[in-house]
Amino acid sequence: MNSKAMLGIIGLLVVGAVVLLLLQKTTQPDVAAISSFQECTDAGYPIMESFPEQCATPDGRTFVNETQVPQPSDETGNSSNSGTIMANGCAVAGCSMQLCVSAEEAANMVSTCEFRAEYECYREAVCEPQQDGKCGWTQTAELTACLENPPALE
Repeated sequence: MNSKAMLGIIGLLVVGAVVLLLLQKTTQPDVAAISSFQECTDAGYPIMESFPEQCATPDGRTFVNETQVPQPSDETGNSSNSGTIMANGCAVAGCSMQLCVSAEEAANMVSTCEFRAEYECYREAVCEPQQDGKCGWTQTAELTACLENPPALE
């Protein structure tokens, strides 16, 4: 091969590399411009296994999926979000419905989406104000027995 052909090939390779870099730069979103959960997921960044879902950008910011955030209850104590159970000022919350918190706390409650065998015990338990005035699971003999020997996960 002569030197002119070699220089032509090298020139084409350089031009091709520059074009590829320019195309890649235009398809990558500007991380600083991301300002919502949807924009974060559209950019292809990871969604955390939490409830509500959260998307993380490489610069360390996280965005919460607002469509999964529990809504505050109305004056009757009913929640406008069917995923949250509220009564007597208390709410069952958490991804696995394992938390008993005040209705005010439920709107900002975030938990991991794991399921433990003992969480099954809370399905029949009562979430209500306790003697100290704070919301909690009422410790009945049935709940205590279930928590000591939870059902096997299938």
